Amino acid sequence: MVWYALECVDDAIDATRAFLLPVDRSRWLKLAVVVFFLSGGSGVSSLPNSSFNFSVGNVDFDFGGEGLPTGQVSLSEFVDEFLEPLLPLIVGLAVVFATIGLLFTLVGSVMEFVLVDSLRTESVAVRAKLREHVGGGLALFAFRLLLGLVVLGVIGGLVFLLVVPALGNDVQVLVAAAVIVPVALVVGVAAALVHGFTTDFVVPTMIHDDRGLRSAWGRFWPVLRGNLGQFTLYVVVRFALTIGVGIVAGIAIGIAGVVVGVPFVVLGGVAFLGTGGTLTVGSAVVYGLLIAVYVLLLLAVTAVVQVPLKTFTRYYELLVLGDVDPDLDLVAERRAAIREDPFA
Repeated sequence: MVWYALECVDDAIDATRAFLLPVDRSRWLKLAVVVFFLSGGSGVSSLPNSSFNFSVGNVDFDFGGEGLPTGQVSLSEFVDEFLEPLLPLIVGLAVVFATIGLLFTLVGSVMEFVLVDSLRTESVAVRAKLREHVGGGLALFAFRLLLGLVVLGVIGGLVFLLVVPALGNDVQVLVAAAVIVPVALVVGVAAALVHGFTTDFVVPTMIHDDRGLRSAWGRFWPVLRGNLGQFTLYVVVRFALTIGVGIVAGIAIGIAGVVVGVPFVVLGGVAFLGTGGTLTVGSAVVYGLLIAVYVLLLLAVTAVVQVPLKTFTRYYELLVLGDVDPDLDLVAERRAAIREDPFA
């Protein structure tokens, strides 16, 4: 028995190489625009200890486990005096960032179709394909939004029903957490699988058969149900590939970040010395502009770095789907060419 999830890894590498080489600057730049909306950023946060302290002006705050020393501001007073006046600003920023996130997700949903169609036709025409697939992108966006709301609703509902009534009783809170955590894990994994199969296989089905999302799921469901072994192995291999691709991307972006950042560090140092180490309005503007330009350049470089990686994973998904069900094959010609001659 042939396991397509394993067989298609090398084929996806060959297909990516054939599609992207020799380098066509126009194709790479267009794909970078597409990948920019498909790829999310990641960061590392450090978790604080249970106690922390900081200063604002000449007022000291100490929130910790040893009690509150005399003369210092309590947490409730800090909230009332400092956070409450900032509440409108905090809410406004939250609305702005949520709106930007939704718009980003909306465009990214349409770009899923643009990338698949680009690999299918082996031509990258972003604006034309955006217009062609805006309906499918809106359907995918609505699906993603609904799926996210369902997950938040289930977990939030459990927290409201189990944790809120137990506040003040440590034992009951622990019992509630013991119930919520495994349920949240199950719900999260199930949602991730549904989202992954929708993006990886239902979107190509929508393009291949010119179907809506619901109809495409109806078309793909018998394929999934009849090939559970193939798709189970696919999930495992795809997870491993995601880790591997993430490591490669992280190393490449880290190197790019250092290389791109060198001239900005030099310019910042010159500005610092030019002002004698004093922070003025002018120097603050210069530092802000340098940081903004650096971030924009790093985002552009990151998108370019992600082009071959995203192309590889998308080819892999399409090759697996076409092997499992040849009637849904979007890259039949490219598959035949690379299996006859990997350098075709």
